[in-house]
Amino acid sequence: MGAVYLFHDLYGYIMEMSPDIAEMIEAFSDGMDTKETAAYYQGKFGDADPLQFVETLAGHAVLVDPKEDEIEGIWAYIPIHGKWNVWRRRGERLELWTAWGDRPIQQILLDEDETKIWDAFDGNKRLIELRHHHDNDKIVSLVRRLVHSDVQALKLSMMPWSVYAKRPQMAPAYLISTMPFESWTPGTKVPGFREAHAGEARSSMSNISPTEYYKHDITDANEQFDHQETTLSHLLRVPHPALGGRTYGQKLADVLLARGKVKEGTVRVLEIGAGLGYVAKDMIATLRAAGRTVEYTICELSPALATAQRDRLGDDAKWVMGDVLAVVLPERGFDLILSNEMAGDLPAQQLSRADLGLQPDSGNVDREKLRAFSKVAADREVNLDDAPDPFYLMTGSFELIDRINSWLAPGGIAVVTEFGDIAQYPKLSTHLDHPELSTHFGQLHQAAKGFGLAAKFEFVIDLLDFDRTQQGLATTRSHFRALRALAAQVDVDLPKIGYTPELLAQTVGDKLDLSTVGELRWDRIEDRLMGLVPHEFKALLIER
Repeated sequence: MGAVYLFHDLYGYIMEMSPDIAEMIEAFSDGMDTKETAAYYQGKFGDADPLQFVETLAGHAVLVDPKEDEIEGIWAYIPIHGKWNVWRRRGERLELWTAWGDRPIQQILLDEDETKIWDAFDGNKRLIELRHHHDNDKIVSLVRRLVHSDVQALKLSMMPWSVYAKRPQMAPAYLISTMPFESWTPGTKVPGFREAHAGEARSSMSNISPTEYYKHDITDANEQFDHQETTLSHLLRVPHPALGGRTYGQKLADVLLARGKVKEGTVRVLEIGAGLGYVAKDMIATLRAAGRTVEYTICELSPALATAQRDRLGDDAKWVMGDVLAVVLPERGFDLILSNEMAGDLPAQQLSRADLGLQPDSGNVDREKLRAFSKVAADREVNLDDAPDPFYLMTGSFELIDRINSWLAPGGIAVVTEFGDIAQYPKLSTHLDHPELSTHFGQLHQAAKGFGLAAKFEFVIDLLDFDRTQQGLATTRSHFRALRALAAQVDVDLPKIGYTPELLAQTVGDKLDLSTVGELRWDRIEDRLMGLVPHEFKALLIER
């Protein structure tokens, strides 16, 4: 999204910056004088003084006095095992796997002495305390190898982990963060940075629209949901303990049937953006088992995803290809409309309060100015008086509510799910290869009510009646890639599903002793499931 990150290969620091600051850092590689460099960059960072950046960078050992012995500086630091490592004990030796982002998977086998040093890194002892118990050259070599951005299994900290143990949120971010991104050389184009979206995260009056991404950039449908943007429904596409042995699609159909929200006879269903088709397949089967005749329509933008859906559903559905905000569908033509985890991919507009006539400390949005950006938001008097500066206006999501109003039949229901909250303005996700926003459900609720529709807000975990006693495996995309590589070594295939201890044990069987594998973290399933936070997914139920 236009930012770049510096990873310190000796300490493990991660620092976010803009490309121009990274280029200034590189200017020192030729031994340029500090004052000369600062003078050259004066005025190139707005009102900021380049010397302030130099002081910060020197304080983090990014810029080093040529007379210093950089290695001597590490002995005062405490080595802390980096988060999201994957490893396995093999007798007296430790085997590590890394798979950061889309980089190749690496396998690193420590010898017995290195394993003993690794075990001595308890998060509280300074390196200088270990000098008398282990070979000094091996300590330095191991630290340099494991801290490096290629591995990221170790971070150096001035404070012991015990300081943060009870309040991990107070720990410096780099101690619990990883660098999953592609390497970048200053002066070249930022990887994954699209000129069409330049400045989105920083400037006012910019557009976000992943439409072209979905039309053209998705080539491997399975990889899209296994690695790029895993959804909650994708993790729960198998019979799952948290859902009483039901899949996401089955459970959603069960709930709607139990609440009396699905009419008898023929049910006309529209799913907007159907992913790989798992929800559709299970919805159709469950509704048919309940005695309904199902006419299932999918509106899909991505040709690659539509192909995967057709392979899974065959003749059980029909497709309307195109942008949901532009396609023509029959008015009052559907009894059930599903928009599952796709609203965040709709267009949005980044605005300032001034763009809408809002004063810094007061409300009273100018409705005529708002109408220029979103007629639905203006005409339905969506409240924007509490907007931060700048903020994202969910123009596409408001249009979606408009279209749901047009397409929903009397007595019908629409279910809109997405990552977001009832009162929080949209936030831009920067970990994906395309822009995506969280959803302000309070504003969508207002828009639906403005059309005279009945609307209700629910947590998805409440809607689907999650068994909250379950534990979920906590991973990141990179961590799971590495874990899959470890499992593959013993001929175990780990599909990307929402693992509980029970499901993981069933999957690996007797081929892998999970007690020798780390780091396997388990959390309450509502708080963490793989890389997602289930309680942050919400649903808006809209009825006519």
